[in-house]
Amino acid sequence: MPKIIVVSGTPGTGKTVIAKLLAEELGACYVNLSEMVLKEKLYVGYDESRGSYIVDEERVRSRLRELVKDCNILVVDGHYGEIAPREYVDKVIVLRTDPLELEERLRRKNWSWEKIRENIAAEILGVCTVNALEEQGADKVYEVDTTNRSPQEVVKEIIEEVLTGKKPSGPRIDWLTLKPLEVIERYLK
Repeated sequence: MPKIIVVSGTPGTGKTVIAKLLAEELGACYVNLSEMVLKEKLYVGYDESRGSYIVDEERVRSRLRELVKDCNILVVDGHYGEIAPREYVDKVIVLRTDPLELEERLRRKNWSWEKIRENIAAEILGVCTVNALEEQGADKVYEVDTTNRSPQEVVKEIIEEVLTGKKPSGPRIDWLTLKPLEVIERYLK
């Protein structure tokens, strides 16, 4: 049966670069969910206040079911990748990045402070991990830290640790425990 490997995470964690490299290393097909949703109009509307489209999850799942049939492995790139059809999902890899480094990455992209804070809050709270756990279950969800690491190093860890089953599944990264003072002083005041 063909399978899906989801690469998820807060914007700025390295999803697209890492997902493309991973697909290349595995000889897999690659799809960027956001690009597919826009190109194929797989949305139900636009949220003006958040500046983003509202995804039609059922139509996205249906489209992914079609795409995976043409591939042995499909690498899905997207911060809401956990919506991929459960029956095909083998692993959900949630990329995590230290909030201070993530802020710098998003600043380099010229994001507004409001959008940066929104995404930093999502990273601190582990929103992508929580969503993946709810949709796919703890046995399929793996967190990988991209802080101060090259995309090649991250892909190597995914192949050698996650895909082989050496790395335990489930949530492992808690920025409030690992960096409580920096996070609280910078983002939670």
